[in-house]
Amino acid sequence: TYCCKEEEPGRGKMRPNPTADDVVIWETNIGAAGVRKYPEPIGWVGAMPVEDRADVGSYWSGEGGQVYEPNMSRPRRLDATLGQQAGWMATRSQVEYFHHEACTGGFLPPFDQAHWKGDPLQRHAVEFWSGGFQLFGQCFLNRILSMDSDRFSRQLLYHTANNKQTTLRVDKFVRAGDFLGQLNTVKNRAETSLSAAGR
Repeated sequence: TYCCKEEEPGRGKMRPNPTADDVVIWETNIGAAGVRKYPEPIGWVGAMPVEDRADVGSYWSGEGGQVYEPNMSRPRRLDATLGQQAGWMATRSQVEYFHHEACTGGFLPPFDQAHWKGDPLQRHAVEFWSGGFQLFGQCFLNRILSMDSDRFSRQLLYHTANNKQTTLRVDKFVRAGDFLGQLNTVKNRAETSLSAAGR
């Protein structure tokens, strides 16, 4: 199966007809992720890193201390595990909610409230504005990934520039399919834990 239609011979660094195995996610790994079960139709989701005070709770992949080093705590703001997103989408009413209720200092310009020190447009990089850092780092929204395989694949964008593969270390990548499989392994452990607790 192909993940993204790209005719022969491919453009620039993009391979023709990349397969699902060619799709990688960068600056994301299971070490910072967790899972949580929401009522249907959402169901089980992968919980991506957020600020501690924003976390609504999830079963962390390192729960129980048997997976990672002893006494390891859940990473929150490590670049290698942040799960840098390519962008975000919201309805007009959601953006109004961000601006008027969720985000201290507002979400939209002008950024002239006391919360914004100096010139925020110079102080923050593109990842803050379009990559979602503002939403999960300052507005304290949670980020979830559907674990339904069809929905999961629809949440991914193919970065056609293909520049990350040559500028980042190999250990900063995980195949998208492997990451979904790892989330499912954590989900199985969470279900076992819930069963043992009689829930």
